[in-house]
Parts: sequence; C-alpha cells; structure tokens
Amino acid sequence: VPPVTSEALAALVNSSRLGLPPQSLSYKRLETAEEAWDNLENACVIYKNPLGYWESPYIHTVVLTGLRPRTTYLYQPEGSTRTFKFIMPPRAGDPVPDRPLKLAVWADIGVTNISFNAMLQVARSGADVVLTVGDYSYADGWSKRWDTFGRMMEPMMSSIVGLGVGGNHEIAEGMSQGVDFVHRYPQPYKASGSTSPLMHSYDTGLVHVLSLPGSYAPTANTSAGRASEQYLFAAQDLEAVDRSRTPWVVVMFHTPWYNSNSKHYLEGLKHQWDMEELLHYHGVDLVFNGHVHAYERSHPVFRFQPNECGIVHIVVGDA
Repeated sequence: VPPVTSEALAALVNSSRLGLPPQSLSYKRLETAEEAWDNLENACVIYKNPLGYWESPYIHTVVLTGLRPRTTYLYQPEGSTRTFKFIMPPRAGDPVPDRPLKLAVWADIGVTNISFNAMLQVARSGADVVLTVGDYSYADGWSKRWDTFGRMMEPMMSSIVGLGVGGNHEIAEGMSQGVDFVHRYPQPYKASGSTSPLMHSYDTGLVHVLSLPGSYAPTANTSAGRASEQYLFAAQDLEAVDRSRTPWVVVMFHTPWYNSNSKHYLEGLKHQWDMEELLHYHGVDLVFNGHVHAYERSHPVFRFQPNECGIVHIVVGDA
C-alpha cells in the first residue's frame, strides 16, 4: 500500500464539501490537493474537522470458552460464507515430546509486498503461537490502514493463535495511544491479572510469555517512591511463575535494551534502568524486541556485561 496520497488526504481536509458555511471553524476549503499537507496539526487532521474520524465496519469480537489444547476448531463469521480453522496451542506444562511447541516471532510488519510474503512464510511455518513484537500496520493515525492490514494478514491471523505488544507505531505515532491496536487485536490481559490491555502474560507448553509496553508506558520501579503499573504487573507476574510447569520464561517488548545498530541506539535505556534488575532476578531466559530493522542476538548479559546468568536478547529484525 503506497503512502497516503495528497488526493486522499485532501478528501478529508477539504471539509467545505460538506456544505458548511465559511464562518464555521470546521470549514476548510482547498484550492489544490497538495495544500492538505499544510493544514494538519501535529501530522493529524484537525479535531474540528467532522471528516477526521474513521469508524471501521469490520471490528467484531467473540470470546470462545472451553477450548481444548491441540484441538482443531472450524468457525464461520456470521454473515459470511467462508469457513476458517485454527488449532489451539498446547496446554501449559505439557511437554508433548513428539510435537514440541513452536513459536513464530516477528515485528515491524507494515502493508507491503514484503509484509505479505513474510506473513505467508509464518502462516506455513506450523507455528502453535505467533508473537508479534510491535509495529503492526504502520497506520500512524491513518486508521483505515488497519483494515487494509487486517485483510492482508487474514491467511495467518485467522488460523494461528497470536500474542502481541504495541510499538511506537501503535502508541506514539499519529497520537493514537494504542486505541486502534487494542480494539482490533485484544490480548488476554484480564486473564493475566493486568488492568491494562497493553500488558499481559500467557502460558503454553513449557513457556511463560510476558508481554509489556516497554518504553511506551511509565516504567518507574519502587526506588521512585511510586512504582509504575508496568513494573508492578511484571513483578507480580514473574513472582507467580511456576518453573516446574513452565521452565522457560520469555519477555517481549518493542524497543530493545541491547543493539549495536545506530538506529534507535539506547532508546530503551530508561526502561532498562528501571526493569532490567527485576527480569534478571527472576531468571528470564529470553527477551524479544523489534523496532530496529536488523537482526541481532546477544550473549547472556546483565547491565552491559556478559553474565552467565544473564538474559539473551533477540532483536527479530524482520521488518
């Protein structure tokens, strides 16, 4: 999908087509489509413009209960003639030696031909669960693009269980604050004991997955006098992990703590200062990140020093 065209933007900015009187502060008339770019506020359509809001016709949520592990389910959305199927992941604590748990991990996806081909590879991988480490559609406040993304990703997202976190393109860019993301891809936050849809955890097979907003929410720890919701949830969640049931603990958040690439270097430092000790104390095995569009894997590390009890950090780099 190409970037937003001047014509598409002008169709929204040019509110004069609604018949509003010129004295209305919601009125804007454009002589050329290119003028639309000069009539934005912080890269967004001005709030006074009645055309500056998008209501997706496709959002519909159903909660399924009583699902059994490693069972195939067929389903048909109401009003559709198409049938889909998915397989539930294995039960937590179940090693299934003849069929080990398989996780697919990706991030920084977008809506390009490369995005589509990457999705097809993930869909064909035989994964039990897909972990999306932030930056789904790159809509950046252009909400209609989320619908384009959903249609493009349907072959995979309709058939494989997915867990994900928001990145800068869900939360910060376009000032959308994660609203589009949390309504289209709701996560199991209530079942995790979390009060925020941006942080949650899930057990499957021998793995406990903790998902956090990272740098896109307050990160302060107890030394600040008032610890952040993110820190308190992570501390509570990690404390409750039963390593005899899920010996592997994986944490994912978008912006990495460790990467040598000049892009986004040390952007996650405040989050690291506040929370690395907590993750290290609880013996987290792996941290998955996106954001940097290049793959890297660290040695076990703690506070920038090699540490045999440290965490391996992986920047998935598939953007």
